[in-house]
Amino acid sequence: MRLILKDVYGQPGKVVVTAHRGFSGKYSENTLAAFRAAEALGADILEFDLRGTKDGVPIVLHDRTFERTANQPGKPGDYTLSEIRGFTASYWEGAHDTGVRRAEPTASDVRIPTFEDVLNGVGEGVGLNIQVYDTTPPVLAEIARLYRAHDLYDRAYLTMATYRDGERVRSLDARIALCVNESHGRMNEQALREQQAFGCRYVQPYTNDVSPEFCRRAKALGLCVNLFCSNTDDDNRRYIAMGVPGILTDWPDILQNTLRSLGRL
Repeated sequence: MRLILKDVYGQPGKVVVTAHRGFSGKYSENTLAAFRAAEALGADILEFDLRGTKDGVPIVLHDRTFERTANQPGKPGDYTLSEIRGFTASYWEGAHDTGVRRAEPTASDVRIPTFEDVLNGVGEGVGLNIQVYDTTPPVLAEIARLYRAHDLYDRAYLTMATYRDGERVRSLDARIALCVNESHGRMNEQALREQQAFGCRYVQPYTNDVSPEFCRRAKALGLCVNLFCSNTDDDNRRYIAMGVPGILTDWPDILQNTLRSLGRL
């Protein structure tokens, strides 16, 4: 069944589980293995990051360079896709904040996927939070083309760093849903109202932004809060008690266990 994000957030008492870079606590982040594992686990949304290659192809990579996850020098724009296809992307093991970089890859057959690889490699029953780091015209145009070609309007949104970047997306396709992180870490009521006025439905506050009052105000404005991020049962319980309707996590299994114990899953 095709997922519709507004219906997921509309479920009473629902806490939306977003797998940050896939099931990245257990599998190599931002890889098809991590995405498929999170999907199989029943995560509601997959979050991942896009950057552009030398030949303008959007690939899934968080960092500016390949050094941490693929043990390669340079950045995506230094290489063509055919060159990147040969990189092994399993040098980082564990969560984004507590993991370690290994001297050798944990698996030799793990590759960096393209945006299109992800769209073809996961089902329509999972939502997508697509963080866009490369806003150069060719790459952004290709992201918008693939978004349109795969009809992602109801099940995905693009997370942009600034309102200016959001306007660039709108100039390509005004129907694409947006989240803007310009006030990330300082998301007060004014910032929430600015996001609402810009037409954002989704907001992604840092943990220091969130309080029970913040959650109440966001709900009153019709905004869906997706907290970045929570990786332990204790933290999950704390933020759920505040009223957050969505959490990004490297450990979707831990969050699901928390929700089960609270009778919320």
